Amino acid sequence: MLKKILSIGIILFFFVACSKPSSINQVFTHDLGKKEGIYSVKQARSIDMKELVKDLEYYPVIFVGDYHDTKKTHKFFENLLKELDKEGYKIHLANEWFSPKHNKLLEEFISGQINGSELKQRRKWDEFTNFKWEYVEPLYEAVKKNNGKLYGMNISKEDRKKIRLKKFDKMSKSEKEFYDSLDLNVSAHKQLVMPFLEHCNKMPQKSDEPCEERMYRVQVAWDSYMAKNLADISKNNIKTKKDKVVVFAGAMHIEQNLGIPLRFSRLSNLPFTTISNEEIDEESDLVKVNNSKSDFVYIYK
Repeated sequence: MLKKILSIGIILFFFVACSKPSSINQVFTHDLGKKEGIYSVKQARSIDMKELVKDLEYYPVIFVGDYHDTKKTHKFFENLLKELDKEGYKIHLANEWFSPKHNKLLEEFISGQINGSELKQRRKWDEFTNFKWEYVEPLYEAVKKNNGKLYGMNISKEDRKKIRLKKFDKMSKSEKEFYDSLDLNVSAHKQLVMPFLEHCNKMPQKSDEPCEERMYRVQVAWDSYMAKNLADISKNNIKTKKDKVVVFAGAMHIEQNLGIPLRFSRLSNLPFTTISNEEIDEESDLVKVNNSKSDFVYIYK
């Protein structure tokens, strides 16, 4: 009997070992109809906003991935914040558009010392980005109405440049320690991000190091820095079951739990969940949602 079991085991071993990688590393998807709405990946069903907020009850940290130039995804997020407010949650919004040095400015906005127009002006928004202020301002107003808090968590452009070009002589001791702590060896994250860095070949070379490697190092630093700030924000603000830290960042920082969520989980044991989005492709028969994309997906046209 034992001999027979061993024989079956050996056969199975060779069957798996000799299989083509594509048959092992198959990507599982949820094939959905072309309808706008919220989809719970874990439950494999469509839900409404009230159900989403109910499902978020047990997660003190909520990651929301976004495509920055899309009006509908921002409106969805605004509605989510308003629904959280209705349910009595205190919202602490950690935002990619600001860095920790802007926290005092954000406090002035929340306290009513300045309005949205002044916040935009003092952030120098039009110099900082081409994305539309009118998409993000309602989010901040929703947090203000909630009597919540706003936090910046992004790494500065100057610090990203030091890391990209390995300018160690320009780094402070703490900046060098942060650089040395970067984990550049998460293969799944590399596989996710590297295809988006192919544009590097068209950029002027400022280093002998391949552009993709430099840009990937910045991406990891970006995620790690935001995760580090997020861990501090969560520790300082999550005191009751009604406290929610909501993280608003680009989808690539959130999806598959490989960006900020991965780095955050190494610094905090707080439960978290993820929300991303998927645009309906009118030329396709179905909306395909990767099983590992996020816990919840907002589907929009």
